[in-house]
Amino acid sequence: MYKVLIVDDEKLVRQGIMTTFPWQKHGFVVAGDAASGESALERIGQEPFDLLVTDLAMNGMSGLELIRRVKEMEPGLPAVVLTCHDNFKYIQEAMRLGVLDYIVKTEIEDEAVDETLERIARKLSEELGSKERANRGKPRQEGLLLFAPGPDGTPQELIPPEDQEEYDGRLTEIDGATWLLRLAVSEAGALADVIRPRLAKSGWTCVRIGGLEAADSRNTAAVLRDYRRHVLFHAAEAYAEAAWTEVAEAAAAATDRAGSIIIGANWDGPEWVYSEERFETMLRETAAAGIDGTALLKRLYPVVLEWERLLATGSLKGLLEQTNGLLRWRDWEAWLRGFRSAIRTTVDANGSRQIAENMMRAIELLDREDGPEPSESEIARAVNMSRGYFSKCFKKVTGQSYGDYVRKRKLERAKRLILRTDDPIARVAEQCGFSDYRHFSRVFRDFTGMLPNEYRKTGRT
Repeated sequence: MYKVLIVDDEKLVRQGIMTTFPWQKHGFVVAGDAASGESALERIGQEPFDLLVTDLAMNGMSGLELIRRVKEMEPGLPAVVLTCHDNFKYIQEAMRLGVLDYIVKTEIEDEAVDETLERIARKLSEELGSKERANRGKPRQEGLLLFAPGPDGTPQELIPPEDQEEYDGRLTEIDGATWLLRLAVSEAGALADVIRPRLAKSGWTCVRIGGLEAADSRNTAAVLRDYRRHVLFHAAEAYAEAAWTEVAEAAAAATDRAGSIIIGANWDGPEWVYSEERFETMLRETAAAGIDGTALLKRLYPVVLEWERLLATGSLKGLLEQTNGLLRWRDWEAWLRGFRSAIRTTVDANGSRQIAENMMRAIELLDREDGPEPSESEIARAVNMSRGYFSKCFKKVTGQSYGDYVRKRKLERAKRLILRTDDPIARVAEQCGFSDYRHFSRVFRDFTGMLPNEYRKTGRT
């Protein structure tokens, strides 16, 4: 029998629904009732139910708000709404929240009610698989996912000393900076209230996760690792609440998105060093890519080495050691700002800032050029330098010749067009300044390791 909770703020209506509807005929038993949304949440926190039947229009918490709260607290609990509103917009709003069905109070003739309960029972049977029913039979369990500000953090920094012995045995280390503390529902709220004031000052992040009894113990740690790496890595809030299903879905979606990224912000060029606008744009693009610290380090490691080779300071490479403790995007953003500042300081110390700025100006002119590719002589004249001196300075500042830089710029544009448009490859080659399609294909393969058609196919899978 499916256990039903009836919620309506009118006592007579509630009793009428409980006693006159043929619940048992369709496999239901009314296991509880509540006169308000607040009381209903309390009952749901104390015992398992298979179906929530709630009025939409109630004093205090509305039925719609109750359903939203229940989805956070008990995401596997289906709901049916009671309403006097036969207006479609009210029912549509409830359906958007994922309710199974609705009952109009003014249409409760025996035949109509019988048909409605039969339909609800059928939908409920389809929705509740054996695994979900078994999970709801288990004691409800929540947890606090604790994410440290650095690799040396321990959860004991947050838990009051008098409670540490009690909770230590229930802590599971997810990775070197994240722990899951499993708790009963009544414990989770109380401990979260104690921890929350400490988060802002300590730099920790805490997520209260509901519905952990539905989690597969075999992959819980893996899901939470992905959630920490791809979701909490970018989180701005120190405290959040989520259902286990939301955590698992967010982790899976973020992992898929990160795995599909081929083109992110291009940190290889020098434009971002002296262009404030370009630098801020690249920060936003990198953050929006959704990649984690491991992927960022892999992307930025060769960039640091190239600038070290270019400037030969002996200090830039040492900045890589600082990335070991960077667990959040905000830390990486601060590191990138420091890296940029170190490059500019080195250039200024060598007395070559004017030359570097001239090279940045030359690159900006190239990026704005929509017509035929300007020659090296034309760009040199635009920045008031002789061609020979410009060529020498360009190579010194960028680490590549003018010709190599222009060719790379064309190929980077070709990569974007191949992935973002359906233009034929020959058309892409022409747009990027290559008159010979076969020559373009060979150069593109040397640059990316793939022919243009292979690159398009790989980038879109």
